[in-house]
Amino acid sequence: MDALTDILKSLRLSGGVYFRCELSAPWGMDIGQTSVAEFHLVARGRCWLKVAGKESTICLEAGDVVVFPHGHAHVLLDAPESVALSMEAVIGSQKIENYGPVVYGGGGVPANILCGYFEFDRKIHSPLLDALPLFIHIKGADATELSWLQTTVNFICHETRASGHGTEAVVNRLVEVLFIQIMRAYITQSTMPLGVLSAIADAKVGLALNAMHQKPEYNWTLDELAQQAGMSRTAFSQRFHALAGQTPMYYLTMWRMQKAKNMLESGNMTMSSIAEQAGYQSEASFSKAFKKCMGVSPGACRRKVAKDLVIPD
Repeated sequence: MDALTDILKSLRLSGGVYFRCELSAPWGMDIGQTSVAEFHLVARGRCWLKVAGKESTICLEAGDVVVFPHGHAHVLLDAPESVALSMEAVIGSQKIENYGPVVYGGGGVPANILCGYFEFDRKIHSPLLDALPLFIHIKGADATELSWLQTTVNFICHETRASGHGTEAVVNRLVEVLFIQIMRAYITQSTMPLGVLSAIADAKVGLALNAMHQKPEYNWTLDELAQQAGMSRTAFSQRFHALAGQTPMYYLTMWRMQKAKNMLESGNMTMSSIAEQAGYQSEASFSKAFKKCMGVSPGACRRKVAKDLVIPD
């Protein structure tokens, strides 16, 4: 399992589409801070994006995708000078069924936009989410490099227009695929990806990361990880820290503990098995390391999950 796949798996990713919008100028939608990662697909026409806290506006063309990994507030407009209303005001009394459409605007130049969301398990600490910026803009014009983008956008748009048996299941799976592809595109296209994403993108350090994720239980040494990367111990350690903002061994320990936390929450494995999967020979050494990293003992973590699952009378 490569590093990105393993990290994505830990996110417990899900997602879906709220609705599709059939807009006509002038129009504007003010979207506040949310607890999920919202995204927009521009299926037809163009619009302008204003991100809260940023002065400049960004033009989104047909085929473009923009995602807000941390649910950051933003505004979509037909033109930079247009007035934006809240989503509640835009929807008004319209009854939304089978993804819409939401019809709004003054009857001018048309634009069709699909609005959806990605959702993650926010209770866990994810190096990937930590590394993502306020927003990611993937341009449909780069179709020669990202042929998947237009295909996926078209498929999602088709499914939301022609509702049939299993439509929601298809749309939700496509949205999950869309997020994974956006991550891949961001890693390859960004000149300065952040945190662990920059380490994944690095031709040498990425090999060591893959090795960690393939065998997190293995008793890796710094020399062995450097060998995986084809670098000297010092050069590897310095480059890993420069890219990921942490030492290789710290990253490995934190990832092991995150995996262990997921296993504890599943409730299906014994403590000794979890300790072994996390790379520890004894429950005692594992418990000490887990508490140091997570702030609670493994037993307390498991008891909290069990308590949360109790159905009140």
